[in-house]
Amino acid sequence: MFYLRPDDIRPSAETPDWQTLFGDLARHARDYRLERYYRAGAVDAQTPLNEVPFVALDFETTGLNPKKDAIVSIGLVPFDLQRIRCREARHWILNPHKPMAEESVVIHGITHSEVKAAPDLLLVLDDLLTALAGRVVVVHHRTIERGFLDRALKARLNEGIEFPVVDTMELEARLHRRRPLGL
Repeated sequence: MFYLRPDDIRPSAETPDWQTLFGDLARHARDYRLERYYRAGAVDAQTPLNEVPFVALDFETTGLNPKKDAIVSIGLVPFDLQRIRCREARHWILNPHKPMAEESVVIHGITHSEVKAAPDLLLVLDDLLTALAGRVVVVHHRTIERGFLDRALKARLNEGIEFPVVDTMELEARLHRRRPLGL
């Protein structure tokens, strides 16, 4: 059986005890939505992978720098190792409140008129946090989803967010580093 963190891998300084951290964050959260999100808890590291609730999360942004760019859309799909929950999938186009570079429009295909009529992140935050609560988030580059959401919440709520992730880009890099050259 496979686990979120096997017994032979010791937690590092980079790997928080998510259950303890979420308890602390819930006690100190100032925003009710963040408090509710943290109170939902985190998956225990010894949970077998076939019992872990996941959610795939993807952002489109105005650029790649969370300090100066903003989220344009959020898509998510809950799943576990037995089932992809398509009926629970969500997608929001958001108003980034800043101009979008032509290059980013070409990449994500979201137009200026679509974002002009779109809501601010705060209007979908409750639904977003409900969909993430109690799940391990799967992303393709953790600094995008973690960094942009943390920065956006700090700008709106004066507090950020923490969440456990599985980074498929990191997994891919690890896999390729182990392969012999020429394969």
